Amino acid sequence: MQQENKSKPLAILFTILSAMCMIAIFYFSAQTADESAEQSLSILEIIRKILGDNSFSDFIVRKAAHFCEFTVLGLLFNFTYYFCKGKQNIILSTSFASIYAVSDEIHQIFVDGRACQFRDWVVDTSGAITGMLVFMLICAIINKVKKSKEIKNEYTHI
Repeated sequence: MQQENKSKPLAILFTILSAMCMIAIFYFSAQTADESAEQSLSILEIIRKILGDNSFSDFIVRKAAHFCEFTVLGLLFNFTYYFCKGKQNIILSTSFASIYAVSDEIHQIFVDGRACQFRDWVVDTSGAITGMLVFMLICAIINKVKKSKEIKNEYTHI
């Protein structure tokens, strides 16, 4: 019971962060093709200035944005499920992010100059899977630290 009380604020926090991420993705998808292109080109110019490399294309920036958005969403969904239910369910959390990616692509059908693209769904879902892998890595690191502390405590009580 006490563990639930500790997790409740984190469950609320990650639920809010997940919702905010979903809203941001919806906002970006609601931009017309011209607005989206303008934003991508602005980011592309910054990248080119920082790296001094003109080989980056608008296409790469757009796909990287899709990937990053859904990496964050996949990570947040995994943490949300973990803190709400007290256990991991990486398949459910990642599937939910993938389903949201489908809805995102369908949403774009109704936006001027945008389209539903299978390739974008694949990129989005790959991002969600990456978010899941980051979540699993974080959990593994936390578990390793906890175990090393437990072992250390055992030796101090001898």
